[in-house]
Amino acid sequence: MADRERPPAMMRVERPFKMSSSPLATVPLVCPLDGLALTHEAGGLRCPAHHAFDLSATGYVNLLPPQHKASRDPGDSKAMVSARRRVLEAGFFAPVADLTAEAARQALVGVDRLLLVDAGCGEGDYTARITHHLRDGRPGLEVAPVGIDISKWAVLAAAKRYPEMAWVVASNKRLPVAQGSAGLICSLFGFPMWAPWADLQEPGQWVITVDAGARHLIELREIIYPSTRPQDPAAPQAARSNGYELMAETRASYGREIGDGRVLDDILEMTPHGHKISPAARARVQDLSGLGLTFDAVVRTFRRR
Repeated sequence: MADRERPPAMMRVERPFKMSSSPLATVPLVCPLDGLALTHEAGGLRCPAHHAFDLSATGYVNLLPPQHKASRDPGDSKAMVSARRRVLEAGFFAPVADLTAEAARQALVGVDRLLLVDAGCGEGDYTARITHHLRDGRPGLEVAPVGIDISKWAVLAAAKRYPEMAWVVASNKRLPVAQGSAGLICSLFGFPMWAPWADLQEPGQWVITVDAGARHLIELREIIYPSTRPQDPAAPQAARSNGYELMAETRASYGREIGDGRVLDDILEMTPHGHKISPAARARVQDLSGLGLTFDAVVRTFRRR
């Protein structure tokens, strides 16, 4: 479609994953300005057109040019990232990550090398859990993971916690990896960009999405909103119209007892509800001594046609 936003033309790069002192060297990254292959030099990355990108002190690289930013500091704030880290480290979303990894394992039968792109990786917990699950479940599978997020605070946190993995600041609209290299793109509670991803991937490659189900955090929502309308994720029409076929759909639905209002406040902070809640409703949540909470997520597996 002529009016849809497309990433810059990207050069197909055929090179094996390789080990080096930087995990970024395992990933076929491309320049966000011209789509040319990035090569590793001391302290940074450079393309043939001499666009250069420095590695941070913690090892990640920022491939989000100012002209691709919608705001000065896009994505999740430092406070949101910290709240998400505390919640995920407590294991409340571990069954969702494990089900996502199992969906990936089932889809990747016969694959022996994989570039795993976690699009909207946040602070990296999902990326690490899925990578470890795949490596444990498929000992012969060579996985090169890269976590990509538009929030520099999220990527900074991920790089500090998981320095053995590759982390990049970039937009989901312009995933800076070589065309055809992303064997699997994961998007957990994120924003799938079907048109540019379809341009990036080749037939037979995969996307796995995770979305909130109808009853996700329903007990918390009933406290903070005058009324709630439980609703499952919409039909994946955008995926189909961009050349993806829905291959499988599973659900993670379970309950957890939350015994601390501060944890509930963190859950609010890491979700869109934290931006919508009134001060009075937030105070009610913080005053709670405990709450049984439902976690409900829909995991969908798509294959590029």
